[in-house]
Amino acid sequence: MNVAVPIDEELILYRYNPYTAPKFAVYYISGDKTDVSFTLTSIVDNPRYLYKENKIKNIEVMCECDTEIQNEIEHICEHYALVETIGNCSYLLADKFCNNLSNTLKNAGVTVFKIPTIIKTADLAIQNFLIGAFYANNIQNINHAS
Repeated sequence: MNVAVPIDEELILYRYNPYTAPKFAVYYISGDKTDVSFTLTSIVDNPRYLYKENKIKNIEVMCECDTEIQNEIEHICEHYALVETIGNCSYLLADKFCNNLSNTLKNAGVTVFKIPTIIKTADLAIQNFLIGAFYANNIQNINHAS
């Protein structure tokens, strides 16, 4: 399984809207329940970042587009550019993302997984994802506190 993580020019975890990320680290995860490993397979440039480098608005970076902008067809279509870049991945791990990004990638078979704020590196993001997936797959019963 391939997993993408947005990174900046210095190859550090990019905490903002993945659509505006300079690059993506693509990891390959293999193994089974008892022996899981992950490997960085490539660093991919985000062509939309290169194209819009001097035109990206702060509200796009911070993922704070208002409802009117989010409903514009151009804004919705812009997110499909990421499918060309990370469409071979099963997951995108991201801190901030809008519904348009999530829906676009979902339509392409890529699930967006929220990175907790305390995670500071791409490797830790992958490890957190693996731990979360393990527990999600193994929980059999949830008892709610009364």
